[in-house]
Amino acid sequence: MNAVERVPVLIVGGAVSGLTMAAFLAQHGIECRLVERRAHHSAHPRMNDIGPRAMELLRGLGIQDRVRRCDEDRDSMILRVDSLAGREHDRLPMGGPEEFGGITPERQVWCDQDQLEPILRDRAAELGADLRFGVELTGFEQSDRLVRADLRDTATGQPGTVLADYLIACDGSGSPVRERLGIGFAGPGLLALQAGILFRADLTAALRGRSFVLCMVDELQDAAPGMRLNVLLRRNLGRWTLSIPHDPELDVELSVTRCTELIRRAVGVPDLDVEMLGVDIWQMRALLADSFRRGPVFLVGDAAKTLPPTGGYGGNSGIEDAHNLAWKIAAVLGGTAGPGLLDSYEQERKPVAQLLIEDSVVRAGLLLAGAAEGGSHQPADRPSKAAICLGYRYRAGALIAEEPETGGPTEDPRTPTGRPGTRAAHVLVDGGSTIDLFGKGFVLLTGEDGWERAGADAGVVVHRIGASAAARWAAAYGVTEAGAVLVRPDGFIAWRSRSADNQDTLTAVLRALLQPVSSSVR
Repeated sequence: MNAVERVPVLIVGGAVSGLTMAAFLAQHGIECRLVERRAHHSAHPRMNDIGPRAMELLRGLGIQDRVRRCDEDRDSMILRVDSLAGREHDRLPMGGPEEFGGITPERQVWCDQDQLEPILRDRAAELGADLRFGVELTGFEQSDRLVRADLRDTATGQPGTVLADYLIACDGSGSPVRERLGIGFAGPGLLALQAGILFRADLTAALRGRSFVLCMVDELQDAAPGMRLNVLLRRNLGRWTLSIPHDPELDVELSVTRCTELIRRAVGVPDLDVEMLGVDIWQMRALLADSFRRGPVFLVGDAAKTLPPTGGYGGNSGIEDAHNLAWKIAAVLGGTAGPGLLDSYEQERKPVAQLLIEDSVVRAGLLLAGAAEGGSHQPADRPSKAAICLGYRYRAGALIAEEPETGGPTEDPRTPTGRPGTRAAHVLVDGGSTIDLFGKGFVLLTGEDGWERAGADAGVVVHRIGASAAARWAAAYGVTEAGAVLVRPDGFIAWRSRSADNQDTLTAVLRALLQPVSSSVR
């Protein structure tokens, strides 16, 4: 690692966001290197809810079946009980097949993070990404055109230097890259400090045939007076997590004996046989970076925003961040787009991050107050889980907005509008889903002949919807069958023509999307 090496993209961080970033870039044919200071993946489950939008993106990588095989199906319910074996007080839906059915070809999948990361790592390597665990970033300098990164092998101490066109920081909520850049990180801040006690035990008798995702336990209130976030969370592989408030000032050691006592009280079985697997101390925080970019350095995932786990948005939004940025970097490095396109990453993803923070903080407040509604599919006066996961909108960025601009930050994905800036709706066409048509480049969808020449002139693939599905497609996308919809590689609508009248403008539309004037330093 002594010689100065050159790579187009250097990714810092090898958890979910970094691994998906590497996979998406490699899928677009972009050479990239990922460095991760740890030698191995996290041994703690952490993220476990992969939402339908993230599953659509993993479907694009061809790994949806690998992820689904990890799923141990459960009812998407949240319970509130005295103890698991004791009295049940409340039961609410969290969102699941009843909410997402019919609006996506995928579904919510329960796959723990320590199961997901090896799948992502294998797929990124299969696609050609250079993944180097046990290598840390020790410093970097940036110019208008390049990043010079200093690296160190954590086992041998051997240094190295990499020159990259772009550095992608996927290095978590404490992001050293973000801090070195001096980018602020502000918001509601620390909401709770929790200890996640990971264990394995046979809870069959206490479950009494019930299936759920998480269970709020009132029995442990005396363990943390004034705090209601005592949660029993189901994991895969026969594992459970008991998450309890943690106050380091009380100096209460979370020994095996103490943890076993808390688990037995939460379950309501005094002599329960418990296998302790570990304890993870973590902060429930809500923070947003002031900027998602500084020149050729980008923040992705938790480095850009940190969310409470309420809602299950954190890891999923990191996958979506990576997907949004990957095709844009690929277009710029491939010469089909100007550097101004990269400004749209922050324009699009930062408002979504703000939406997710607002919703997850509301949910966290309800759970901290002991209200099971905080984990439900739709707390009062909030958008539905489906609207937030599949109906969020980009109002500015790589799109041709329509006037007048109306509506809120989300729309109901069961009644899609087809407006630019929204996710291209799932419609069953030609034996498959429209979702499967997107990913490699821009696609022009139309229900009738006539757009082929315009597509050829613009260098865009034209897909004509078959007659049996054309009417349904046109209704979902807000056009006539003779109209057309331009969909970006990330499956978001960039532009549409409601009729066949605008065929001669397609080339100009594409130029406006890909060659905007940059407002950022490169």
